[in-house]
Amino acid sequence: MDLTLEEQPVVRRAVAAYKAKKACEGRFKGTSAGEVLEELKPSPVRWTVLAAYVIHVAEGPARRSR
Repeated sequence: MDLTLEEQPVVRRAVAAYKAKKACEGRFKGTSAGEVLEELKPSPVRWTVLAAYVIHVAEGPARRSR
């Protein structure tokens, strides 16, 4: 995915936030990945694309079983 220079550090922070929330047991009190992405003030379509990318990077490629 092509990220702008402005988006790159924000997406890295969003990935870290996503991983932190996923690893957290109990109530998460940190900044969510969505809140980090909102700093860019993207359009709804771009926000969705960035969020999908963050999840893909944080969780790795999906495994398909046959």
